[in-house]
Amino acid sequence: PSEHTICGHKLDGEMQYYTFHPMRKRFVAVAFFLDATEGNPRNNHLQEVIDAFTVEFVKNKKKCEAKQQGLAGSFVGGRGLEMINKTAEDLEFHKLFHDDNEQWNSTVQSNRRLASSWHPFDPEVQKSVHFWGYSGSLTEPPCTKNSVDWKVMDVPTPISPKQLQQFKHLLFNHVDGNCKRTSVHNSEGSVARPTQPASRYYKCTRAEYVSDEERLVCGDQGCVIPFGAGLNPYY
Repeated sequence: PSEHTICGHKLDGEMQYYTFHPMRKRFVAVAFFLDATEGNPRNNHLQEVIDAFTVEFVKNKKKCEAKQQGLAGSFVGGRGLEMINKTAEDLEFHKLFHDDNEQWNSTVQSNRRLASSWHPFDPEVQKSVHFWGYSGSLTEPPCTKNSVDWKVMDVPTPISPKQLQQFKHLLFNHVDGNCKRTSVHNSEGSVARPTQPASRYYKCTRAEYVSDEERLVCGDQGCVIPFGAGLNPYY
């Protein structure tokens, strides 16, 4: 689930972007809640990220298998050990990523697009320009205090339930080329840091900032009716 909460409520997931401010020597993190409500359609823009991660997931898995086969071969007269039994993890991967052949066959192409033109603030990802802001810590070890300026977007990013499962599978089951697990998820299947005591925060709303989209329609002061015709209702 999400690491941040809204009035004590956790959402289905959370995606975080980190940048480092060299002059202030602080991180700036933008967090997007993920909403995987049943019936949500596939988020095509985020699917490109999933596809790119899948390419790396499979690449590292094959490196690990090759290493295991080489080690096994040293014990059976130099012949590699052929792995033919599907584990539960393999079957889950096949179900999540191979059912949609069109999606799977486009992963390499999607990986190239992601490297050259993928936009982290595409409208399919960023549904609002408004956020909660506060000064806090990293959410993973060493959890350095007062090192991050957090911007938590106030409208969740919708994804499909299947995409949430894809994210979780890639995150929880990834191994590097040396067959070492990279996930730090707990027994409850979560990588979220336990919720910390509430910090002082501020809320950026339309009262402080009128979106560029609204300015284009009604000028710098915004529209008399903020959610007028022709506007993205999220703004």
